[in-house]
Amino acid sequence: MTFIPKLIFIIVMLLFGLAFHVKNHQLVTLNYYVGEIQLSFSIIIVLAICIGVLLGILASIPIIIRNKQLNSRLEKEIKHREKEINNFRITSTKD
Repeated sequence: MTFIPKLIFIIVMLLFGLAFHVKNHQLVTLNYYVGEIQLSFSIIIVLAICIGVLLGILASIPIIIRNKQLNSRLEKEIKHREKEINNFRITSTKD
């Protein structure tokens, strides 16, 4: 059920990207330390967005790892507490 809205969203984003490229196809000189290169303005923008996404993912990796470890520890604690509760129920019914 969620496939169709995702597909529509991707198609709309691609159409916006294509419209952006058509309006901004001028060549721009990109100077960097080793040299320079001429690329389309829209390609430079897409590259900058991709680099930003990658840096964002790299920055969030420690938080994701910490949360997974915490989740694992809490799940173990829940299992331990459930065993205690079951043991308590068994001992209380025997009395």
